[in-house]
Amino acid sequence: MKVLMRGVHLSLTDELRDYANRHLVDPLVKFIDDEATEIEIAMVDINGPKGGVDQECRVTVRMPGFAGMHVTETAETMFHAIDAARDTLEKMITRTLEKRREQSSQGLPQDVRF
Repeated sequence: MKVLMRGVHLSLTDELRDYANRHLVDPLVKFIDDEATEIEIAMVDINGPKGGVDQECRVTVRMPGFAGMHVTETAETMFHAIDAARDTLEKMITRTLEKRREQSSQGLPQDVRF
């Protein structure tokens, strides 16, 4: 799996990079453990030093054979935005994989389905 991480209007510290790997990338491995999969993470500080609810985590997941999935979550801290993006992505990927399984088993007798 290829992971691209970048900071926009903020510097990516080792702490932030490690947090994103542990809380966003690692939990997604149980769904997508494919070398051709690409995860692009952009961490954005919308207002700069002004403060407020302006920390945004944008994640794009590209898996072979599936349409790209994009999630944008905004929160008061980048850590909360990363967690929210992970939760949304887990639901999205689960739903996508379930749809694929349903489509692949259509037309099969009930006792043969996956």
